[in-house]
Amino acid sequence: MNSQSANRFRKTLTITTAGALVLGLAACDRQTSPEKMSQDIDRGVDKTGEQISQMTENTEQKIAEAKSAPSKKTAKTGENLADAAITAKVKSALIAEPGLHSTGIDVVTEKGVVSLFGTTVSDANRDKATRLAAAVDGVKAVENNLAIVQGS
Repeated sequence: MNSQSANRFRKTLTITTAGALVLGLAACDRQTSPEKMSQDIDRGVDKTGEQISQMTENTEQKIAEAKSAPSKKTAKTGENLADAAITAKVKSALIAEPGLHSTGIDVVTEKGVVSLFGTTVSDANRDKATRLAAAVDGVKAVENNLAIVQGS
């Protein structure tokens, strides 16, 4: 709710509240002094104004929360897409490397950190897989969890 709409709403509500109070007091059988009526109206207007202010603040807060929710989801989606792209590039680099036997290597990427899982036949291949993964654009770190198994 923008401030202009809130002000119009506040004025309308104030006038309506004041009118209702005046009619309510006029309908009473007892005699009320104009000062007492004025004080009652002022209290009603003040209370209504406070309620409107609170409603306006709550509405503005809800609007701000609603505006930020899509950007958080978009950021998370973008991060997931970037991780998927890194995973694909690392897998491609491993497959393209002759003699690496990368079929036993699984790649998982989370927030730019690549984790290698599976088996390889030697320390040299294990180290080569780490270097290839680290060379891919966007990789922040490599966690090599490859086990060395002869004949894998």
